[in-house]
Amino acid sequence: MKEVRIEDWLLNIEVEKTAAMYEDVTEVCDCQYCKNFRKASLALDKEVLHFCNVLGLDIHKPSAINAFPVEGEQVMYSGHYTICGEIIAGELEAWDKVVGAHCFSLIEKDDQKPKLDTEPHIHIGFEVVLQWQLPESIELIEK
Repeated sequence: MKEVRIEDWLLNIEVEKTAAMYEDVTEVCDCQYCKNFRKASLALDKEVLHFCNVLGLDIHKPSAINAFPVEGEQVMYSGHYTICGEIIAGELEAWDKVVGAHCFSLIEKDDQKPKLDTEPHIHIGFEVVLQWQLPESIELIEK
């Protein structure tokens, strides 16, 4: 386990175990919104990629994702990533970390989902607005 400090938070993370968990994810959603998320994520700035690497996350494989079209050719994505580890210090309601265009936060575990093989684990929530990158028109997908 590795202690990681992010502003007022202190996390105890198994970075290698988290990274291995994401490597094992071979099936990803194939809808147009998720394809766009992965394509748009290829152009993220180094600060966002570094943040994810420190935590062992694969930015392209969120544990849960939602997509909402917004004005213009943009989509707001929200969801979370799962991290093997635990919170040592910090309050859930007190943390929003803006990295590039992303807003990350620690969120409560979703008890509705099946338990992971890796306990303990925490969730890092995210919100980001990304440009539509696919050749298909976003208007056609909404219908």
